[in-house]
Amino acid sequence: MSGINFGFNTEGLEVVRHLRDQVSGRTFLITGPSEGGLGAETAISLAHAKPALLILVGRSLSKIQPTIDAIHAVNPSIAVKFIAADLTSLNSVREAARKILDDASITHIDVLINNAAVMACPYELTVDGFEMQFATAHLGHFVLTKHILPKLRASAGAGKPQTRIINVSSLGNTLGGIRWDDPSYTKRPEEYKPWDAYGQAKTANVLFTVALNKRLLAKTGIRSYALHPGGIYTPLLRYMNDELMEEITQRVMKGEMQLKTVQQGCATTLRAALDPELEKEGEDGVFLSDCQFTKDPELVAPRALDEEDAERLWGLSEELVGEKFEL
Repeated sequence: MSGINFGFNTEGLEVVRHLRDQVSGRTFLITGPSEGGLGAETAISLAHAKPALLILVGRSLSKIQPTIDAIHAVNPSIAVKFIAADLTSLNSVREAARKILDDASITHIDVLINNAAVMACPYELTVDGFEMQFATAHLGHFVLTKHILPKLRASAGAGKPQTRIINVSSLGNTLGGIRWDDPSYTKRPEEYKPWDAYGQAKTANVLFTVALNKRLLAKTGIRSYALHPGGIYTPLLRYMNDELMEEITQRVMKGEMQLKTVQQGCATTLRAALDPELEKEGEDGVFLSDCQFTKDPELVAPRALDEEDAERLWGLSEELVGEKFEL
Protein backbone atom coordinates (compact mmCIF):
# COMPACT_ATOMS: atom_id res chain seq x y z
CA MET A 1 0.00 0.00 0.00
CA SER A 2 1.11 3.54 -0.63
CA GLY A 3 0.28 6.83 1.00
CA ILE A 4 2.08 6.56 4.32
CA ASN A 5 5.75 6.66 5.27
CA PHE A 6 6.08 4.47 8.32
CA GLY A 7 8.64 5.66 10.86
CA PHE A 8 9.35 7.16 14.28
CA ASN A 9 6.73 9.89 13.95
CA THR A 10 3.89 7.75 12.58
CA GLU A 11 0.78 7.95 14.74
CA GLY A 12 -1.74 5.26 15.50
CA LEU A 13 -4.59 7.14 13.89
CA GLU A 14 -2.59 7.43 10.66
CA VAL A 15 -2.15 3.66 10.62
CA VAL A 16 -5.82 3.00 11.33
CA ARG A 17 -7.03 5.42 8.67
CA HIS A 18 -4.58 3.96 6.16
CA LEU A 19 -5.66 0.40 6.96
CA ARG A 20 -9.30 0.96 7.85
CA ASP A 21 -10.38 -2.01 5.72
CA GLN A 22 -8.31 -4.22 8.04
CA VAL A 23 -10.22 -2.85 11.05
CA SER A 24 -13.82 -2.52 9.89
CA GLY A 25 -16.03 -5.39 10.98
CA ARG A 26 -13.26 -7.25 12.79
CA THR A 27 -12.85 -8.36 16.43
CA PHE A 28 -9.83 -7.35 18.53
CA LEU A 29 -8.79 -8.46 22.02
CA ILE A 30 -6.36 -6.22 23.94
CA THR A 31 -4.88 -6.90 27.36
CA GLY A 32 -3.91 -4.11 29.73
CA PRO A 33 -5.95 -1.26 28.16
CA SER A 34 -5.99 0.97 31.26
CA GLU A 35 -6.28 4.73 30.98
CA GLY A 36 -3.24 6.57 29.63
CA GLY A 37 -1.41 3.48 28.42
CA LEU A 38 -0.57 2.01 25.04
CA GLY A 39 -3.32 -0.58 25.21
CA ALA A 40 -5.95 2.10 25.75
CA GLU A 41 -4.56 4.26 22.94
CA THR A 42 -4.53 1.24 20.64
CA ALA A 43 -8.18 0.51 21.38
CA ILE A 44 -9.27 4.15 21.00
CA SER A 45 -7.42 4.39 17.69
CA LEU A 46 -9.14 1.26 16.38
CA ALA A 47 -12.50 2.80 17.27
CA HIS A 48 -12.04 5.31 14.44
CA ALA A 49 -12.48 2.58 11.80
CA LYS A 50 -15.59 0.74 12.99
CA PRO A 51 -14.39 -2.58 14.40
CA ALA A 52 -17.16 -5.09 15.06
CA LEU A 53 -16.06 -5.73 18.66
CA LEU A 54 -13.32 -4.60 21.03
CA ILE A 55 -12.66 -7.03 23.88
CA LEU A 56 -10.77 -5.33 26.70
CA VAL A 57 -9.09 -7.56 29.28
CA GLY A 58 -8.03 -5.91 32.53
CA ARG A 59 -7.97 -6.27 36.29
CA SER A 60 -11.16 -4.35 37.05
CA LEU A 61 -13.89 -2.48 35.24
CA SER A 62 -13.06 0.70 37.17
CA LYS A 63 -9.58 0.74 35.60
CA ILE A 64 -10.91 0.13 32.09
CA GLN A 65 -14.09 2.22 32.14
CA PRO A 66 -12.28 5.45 31.11
CA THR A 67 -11.03 3.63 28.01
CA ILE A 68 -14.52 2.35 27.23
CA ASP A 69 -15.86 5.89 27.62
CA ALA A 70 -13.18 7.23 25.26
CA ILE A 71 -14.05 4.58 22.66
CA HIS A 72 -17.71 5.50 22.82
CA ALA A 73 -16.83 9.19 22.57
CA VAL A 74 -15.31 8.32 19.18
CA ASN A 75 -18.22 6.12 18.11
CA PRO A 76 -21.08 5.27 20.51
CA SER A 77 -22.19 2.34 18.37
CA ILE A 78 -19.00 0.28 18.76
CA ALA A 79 -19.50 -2.91 20.75
CA VAL A 80 -17.09 -3.17 23.68
CA LYS A 81 -16.86 -6.14 25.99
CA PHE A 82 -14.91 -6.04 29.26
CA ILE A 83 -13.41 -9.27 30.59
CA ALA A 84 -11.89 -9.24 34.08
CA ALA A 85 -8.54 -10.98 34.37
CA ASP A 86 -5.53 -10.62 36.63
CA LEU A 87 -2.57 -11.80 34.58
CA THR A 88 -0.59 -12.45 37.77
CA SER A 89 -3.05 -15.23 38.67
CA LEU A 90 -3.25 -18.19 36.31
CA ASN A 91 -6.62 -19.21 37.75
CA SER A 92 -7.94 -15.74 36.94
CA VAL A 93 -6.59 -16.00 33.39
CA ARG A 94 -8.15 -19.43 32.90
CA GLU A 95 -11.50 -18.18 34.17
CA ALA A 96 -11.37 -15.20 31.80
CA ALA A 97 -10.55 -17.49 28.90
CA ARG A 98 -13.45 -19.74 29.80
CA LYS A 99 -15.82 -16.75 29.71
CA ILE A 100 -14.50 -15.79 26.28
CA LEU A 101 -14.90 -19.34 24.95
CA ASP A 102 -18.40 -19.68 26.40
CA ASP A 103 -19.62 -16.30 25.12
CA ALA A 104 -21.74 -16.97 22.05
CA SER A 105 -21.47 -13.32 21.01
CA ILE A 106 -17.70 -13.77 20.56
CA THR A 107 -17.77 -16.02 17.51
CA HIS A 108 -14.11 -15.45 16.71
CA ILE A 109 -11.13 -13.18 17.43
CA ASP A 110 -9.26 -11.68 14.49
CA VAL A 111 -6.38 -10.06 16.37
CA LEU A 112 -5.03 -10.73 19.86
CA ILE A 113 -2.82 -7.98 21.27
CA ASN A 114 -0.89 -9.15 24.34
CA ASN A 115 -0.07 -5.69 25.64
CA ALA A 116 -0.15 -5.83 29.45
CA ALA A 117 3.10 -5.57 31.40
CA VAL A 118 4.77 -4.20 34.51
CA MET A 119 8.21 -2.60 34.39
CA ALA A 120 11.13 -2.66 36.82
CA CYS A 121 9.05 -3.26 39.93
CA PRO A 122 10.49 -4.31 43.30
CA TYR A 123 10.91 -8.04 43.81
CA GLU A 124 7.56 -9.72 44.32
CA LEU A 125 6.13 -13.16 43.69
CA THR A 126 2.64 -13.72 42.34
CA VAL A 127 0.03 -15.90 44.02
CA ASP A 128 1.37 -18.75 41.87
CA GLY A 129 4.95 -18.15 43.02
CA PHE A 130 6.31 -16.50 39.86
CA GLU A 131 8.34 -13.30 39.56
CA MET A 132 5.89 -10.47 38.89
CA GLN A 133 7.26 -9.14 35.58
CA PHE A 134 7.77 -12.58 34.02
CA ALA A 135 4.29 -13.67 35.12
CA THR A 136 2.49 -10.56 33.87
CA ALA A 137 4.23 -10.10 30.54
CA HIS A 138 4.75 -13.74 29.59
CA LEU A 139 3.19 -16.56 31.60
CA GLY A 140 -0.25 -14.94 31.87
CA HIS A 141 -0.29 -14.28 28.12
CA PHE A 142 1.03 -17.78 27.38
CA VAL A 143 -1.96 -19.31 29.20
CA LEU A 144 -4.48 -16.83 27.79
CA THR A 145 -3.30 -17.38 24.21
CA LYS A 146 -3.40 -21.14 24.63
CA HIS A 147 -6.96 -21.21 25.93
CA ILE A 148 -8.53 -18.76 23.48
CA LEU A 149 -6.73 -20.18 20.44
CA PRO A 150 -9.96 -21.84 19.20
CA LYS A 151 -11.50 -18.37 18.77
CA LEU A 152 -8.45 -17.22 16.81
CA ARG A 153 -8.54 -20.32 14.62
CA ALA A 154 -12.23 -19.65 13.95
CA SER A 155 -11.15 -16.37 12.33
CA ALA A 156 -8.38 -17.78 10.15
CA GLY A 157 -9.09 -18.90 6.61
CA ALA A 158 -8.41 -18.43 2.94
CA GLY A 159 -9.52 -15.12 1.50
CA LYS A 160 -9.73 -13.42 4.90
CA PRO A 161 -7.35 -10.83 6.40
CA GLN A 162 -4.61 -12.59 8.32
CA THR A 163 -5.35 -13.51 11.93
CA ARG A 164 -2.56 -12.21 14.16
CA ILE A 165 -1.15 -12.49 17.66
CA ILE A 166 0.81 -9.39 18.68
CA ASN A 167 3.20 -9.49 21.64
CA VAL A 168 4.22 -6.03 22.83
CA SER A 169 7.86 -6.35 23.84
CA SER A 170 10.48 -3.60 24.18
CA LEU A 171 14.13 -2.89 23.45
CA GLY A 172 14.29 -3.86 27.13
CA ASN A 173 14.79 -7.39 25.79
CA THR A 174 18.45 -6.41 25.39
CA LEU A 175 18.83 -5.98 29.16
CA GLY A 176 18.72 -9.64 30.09
CA GLY A 177 17.91 -13.12 28.87
CA ILE A 178 15.99 -16.02 30.38
CA ARG A 179 17.25 -17.34 33.72
CA TRP A 180 16.67 -20.93 32.74
CA ASP A 181 17.32 -22.50 36.14
CA ASP A 182 15.74 -19.74 38.24
CA PRO A 183 13.34 -17.50 36.27
CA SER A 184 11.54 -16.32 39.39
CA TYR A 185 14.68 -15.77 41.50
CA THR A 186 13.31 -18.12 44.15
CA LYS A 187 16.60 -19.99 44.45
CA ARG A 188 18.71 -16.82 44.58
CA PRO A 189 16.45 -13.85 45.43
CA GLU A 190 19.47 -11.73 46.28
CA GLU A 191 20.32 -11.66 42.57
CA TYR A 192 17.10 -9.84 41.67
CA LYS A 193 17.61 -6.62 39.75
CA PRO A 194 14.47 -4.93 38.41
CA TRP A 195 15.92 -4.17 34.97
CA ASP A 196 17.39 -7.65 34.53
CA ALA A 197 13.98 -9.12 35.29
CA TYR A 198 12.33 -6.71 32.87
CA GLY A 199 14.82 -7.85 30.23
CA GLN A 200 13.87 -11.46 30.88
CA ALA A 201 10.15 -10.70 30.55
CA LYS A 202 10.59 -8.76 27.30
CA THR A 203 12.91 -11.44 25.88
CA ALA A 204 10.18 -13.97 26.63
CA ASN A 205 7.71 -11.93 24.56
CA VAL A 206 9.94 -12.23 21.49
CA LEU A 207 10.80 -15.89 21.98
CA PHE A 208 7.09 -16.66 22.41
CA THR A 209 6.47 -14.96 19.07
CA VAL A 210 9.14 -17.06 17.35
CA ALA A 211 7.67 -20.26 18.78
CA LEU A 212 4.09 -19.30 17.87
CA ASN A 213 5.05 -18.76 14.24
CA LYS A 214 6.76 -22.14 14.07
CA ARG A 215 3.62 -23.86 15.34
CA LEU A 216 0.82 -21.81 13.83
CA LEU A 217 1.80 -20.11 10.60
CA ALA A 218 2.02 -23.06 8.22
CA LYS A 219 -0.75 -25.04 9.88
CA THR A 220 -3.35 -22.32 10.54
CA GLY A 221 -2.18 -19.16 8.75
CA ILE A 222 -2.04 -17.28 12.06
CA ARG A 223 0.98 -14.95 12.23
CA SER A 224 2.65 -13.48 15.31
CA TYR A 225 4.78 -10.34 15.62
CA ALA A 226 6.66 -8.75 18.51
CA LEU A 227 7.63 -5.11 18.74
CA HIS A 228 9.29 -2.21 20.53
CA PRO A 229 6.77 0.65 20.83
CA GLY A 230 9.36 3.28 21.73
CA GLY A 231 10.16 5.29 24.84
CA ILE A 232 6.91 6.80 26.11
CA TYR A 233 5.70 8.39 29.33
CA THR A 234 2.88 6.07 30.41
CA PRO A 235 1.68 4.57 33.74
CA LEU A 236 4.19 1.76 33.05
CA LEU A 237 6.82 4.12 34.49
CA ARG A 238 5.26 4.12 37.95
CA TYR A 239 8.15 2.20 39.53
CA MET A 240 10.83 4.50 38.14
CA ASN A 241 12.60 6.40 40.92
CA ASP A 242 13.20 10.15 40.83
CA GLU A 243 16.87 9.70 39.96
CA LEU A 244 16.15 7.59 36.90
CA MET A 245 13.34 9.88 35.75
CA GLU A 246 15.70 12.84 36.02
CA GLU A 247 18.32 10.97 33.98
CA ILE A 248 15.76 10.34 31.23
CA THR A 249 14.71 14.00 31.28
CA GLN A 250 18.32 15.17 30.95
CA ARG A 251 19.00 12.75 28.07
CA VAL A 252 15.92 14.02 26.24
CA MET A 253 16.95 17.65 26.78
CA LYS A 254 20.44 16.91 25.43
CA GLY A 255 19.03 15.20 22.36
CA GLU A 256 20.48 11.82 23.37
CA MET A 257 17.06 10.20 23.59
CA GLN A 258 13.76 10.73 21.82
CA LEU A 259 10.45 10.04 23.48
CA LYS A 260 7.22 9.28 21.69
CA THR A 261 3.67 10.32 22.40
CA VAL A 262 1.22 7.53 23.18
CA GLN A 263 -0.22 8.05 19.68
CA GLN A 264 3.22 7.45 18.17
CA GLY A 265 3.79 4.61 20.61
CA CYS A 266 0.74 2.62 19.55
CA ALA A 267 1.49 2.97 15.84
CA THR A 268 3.91 0.03 15.69
CA THR A 269 1.41 -2.20 17.50
CA LEU A 270 -1.26 -1.21 14.99
CA ARG A 271 0.87 -1.77 11.93
CA ALA A 272 1.89 -5.19 13.27
CA ALA A 273 -1.76 -6.01 13.89
CA LEU A 274 -3.19 -4.75 10.63
CA ASP A 275 -0.87 -4.33 7.66
CA PRO A 276 -1.01 -7.13 5.05
CA GLU A 277 2.10 -5.67 3.39
CA LEU A 278 4.22 -7.01 6.26
CA GLU A 279 3.84 -10.49 4.83
CA LYS A 280 5.51 -9.30 1.61
CA GLU A 281 8.18 -7.18 3.27
CA GLY A 282 9.64 -9.97 5.36
CA GLU A 283 8.42 -13.53 5.36
CA ASP A 284 10.71 -14.28 8.31
CA GLY A 285 10.18 -10.89 9.98
CA VAL A 286 9.43 -11.14 13.69
CA PHE A 287 10.29 -7.86 15.43
CA LEU A 288 9.26 -4.30 14.58
CA SER A 289 10.38 -0.88 15.81
CA ASP A 290 9.23 2.48 14.44
CA CYS A 291 6.69 0.51 12.36
CA GLN A 292 9.46 -1.33 10.46
CA PHE A 293 11.05 -4.76 10.68
CA THR A 294 14.43 -4.74 12.40
CA LYS A 295 17.16 -7.11 13.53
CA ASP A 296 19.30 -4.29 14.97
CA PRO A 297 20.97 -5.89 18.04
CA GLU A 298 20.52 -2.62 19.94
CA LEU A 299 16.75 -3.13 19.59
CA VAL A 300 16.37 -6.90 19.61
CA ALA A 301 19.04 -9.18 21.04
CA PRO A 302 20.01 -12.12 18.78
CA ARG A 303 19.22 -14.51 21.66
CA ALA A 304 15.64 -13.20 21.66
CA LEU A 305 15.26 -14.47 18.08
CA ASP A 306 16.97 -17.82 18.66
CA GLU A 307 14.74 -20.72 17.60
CA GLU A 308 16.31 -23.18 20.03
CA ASP A 309 15.77 -20.80 22.94
CA ALA A 310 12.21 -20.24 21.75
CA GLU A 311 11.57 -23.99 21.98
CA ARG A 312 13.28 -24.16 25.34
CA LEU A 313 11.12 -21.33 26.72
CA TRP A 314 7.98 -23.01 25.38
CA GLY A 315 8.85 -26.17 27.30
CA LEU A 316 9.77 -24.22 30.44
CA SER A 317 6.52 -22.26 30.26
CA GLU A 318 4.47 -25.45 29.95
CA GLU A 319 6.30 -26.86 32.96
CA LEU A 320 5.76 -23.73 35.05
CA VAL A 321 2.05 -23.31 34.30
CA GLY A 322 1.37 -27.04 34.54
CA GLU A 323 -0.28 -27.56 31.18
CA LYS A 324 0.66 -28.31 27.60
CA PHE A 325 0.08 -25.76 24.85
CA GLU A 326 -0.79 -27.98 21.91
CA LEU A 327 -2.80 -27.33 18.77
